[in-house]
Amino acid sequence: MLENRQVFDFEGLKGRLLSSSYTPEPGHAKYEPMLAELQRIFDSYNQEGQVAIEYDTEVYYGRLLPG
Repeated sequence: MLENRQVFDFEGLKGRLLSSSYTPEPGHAKYEPMLAELQRIFDSYNQEGQVAIEYDTEVYYGRLLPG
């Protein structure tokens, strides 16, 4: 297992969220509520103004046999 983590302040976390193609865009009815919820979550979980997103990656490998 490969471990990785990203640490963000609120603006970095917001940027990470908004860089995802599947999030509502400005002007969408759910855009502002999404950002308000992100702020609420950040306020609940930040430590010294930062949150960490932890990733675990499992790698599987094998040999391909000729078809």
